[in-house]
Amino acid sequence: MKKWLISAGDRSRLAAMLPLDSRRAGRTAENLRHNTQTFGACKGLLNGQRTKPLCDMRYGTYPLSWNGCELIACYNAALMLGRDITFPQVIFEFELNKMHYLFPNGYWGTAPKKLWYFFKKHDMPYNSYRDGAEFAKHARTAKASCGIISFWNNKRSTAKLHGHDFFSGGLHTVSYRWRAGRFYVYNLYGGDSGARVLADIAQAYCEKRFIIGYIFEGEIH
Repeated sequence: MKKWLISAGDRSRLAAMLPLDSRRAGRTAENLRHNTQTFGACKGLLNGQRTKPLCDMRYGTYPLSWNGCELIACYNAALMLGRDITFPQVIFEFELNKMHYLFPNGYWGTAPKKLWYFFKKHDMPYNSYRDGAEFAKHARTAKASCGIISFWNNKRSTAKLHGHDFFSGGLHTVSYRWRAGRFYVYNLYGGDSGARVLADIAQAYCEKRFIIGYIFEGEIH
């Protein structure tokens, strides 16, 4: 596993970037300042990446309304598992560790299959699944639990490049809580102000194409 950096004061990581990345290093530091100020004292699980203050925050050069779903899902899961981390810090760590999908400006968001780097660093034990039906079966755990799901926004692929079908209407990543026979899904839609309640987690992606799902093993709060 690669070293995962978490400290805003870890100047050695920024200094280690190639000279051509100096602008990117400055942007990473500036985004942390901006996002910390914009997020303020917000508390609780996050919903609605197109609502304030989330839509005014940045990942790379784009607002979270465009590319922030993986960040929101990871923060929500960490919060449900009782981890002590702020949302601006989550964004900073993903930028610092170059988790952007394809392009460093953040246009394509974050690669869902790389989220485990964050989970490992923050002691979030998990099981992952690449099949939607298999995931839905295991998501109904014996006790309350939480997880993260990623899926393409289109039911069918529309274009491919070098075998990858990411030009398919984009992808979306959400977090959920399983409790008392119901799934509470956060940020399923960009304008949501609260969790969507589903009887079956497959309802979140039944019209889409499943990418990957994570089910966490820890006690939820």
